[in-house]
Amino acid sequence: MTPAPSAKVFFLIRLAMTVGVITFIAVAWFLHGRGQPPLMSLSSLTTLTTVMYTSVGIAAAVVMALRLRIASAEPAMRRSLSVVAWAVGEFAALFGGVLLFLTGEWRLVLPGALVFALALAAVRIPE
Repeated sequence: MTPAPSAKVFFLIRLAMTVGVITFIAVAWFLHGRGQPPLMSLSSLTTLTTVMYTSVGIAAAVVMALRLRIASAEPAMRRSLSVVAWAVGEFAALFGGVLLFLTGEWRLVLPGALVFALALAAVRIPE
């Protein structure tokens, strides 16, 4: 039987996720600023924005549901659920980064970034 990962491993996972999100958003901003955004119809953009807001709302609900589940889980399951909750928050932030790349609108990054921050704050590093 392998020993349980230490808190240092989970800290590195969170750090890697955070650096990945920041890097993706910075690259999307940089690339959007250098040239023309991809051509999209207004209806496609409206649909994508609606999907993003819906996905971010669902992601926030999933993070909070996982937070409640983690409280009553066994230690091994707690570790797994913690990483899943962080990944759900990361998904929300990356979706906002995609919209930043497509539109150049910073306000579309913020909901996903807030859900990622919520995931990191609500789901602590397991012991």
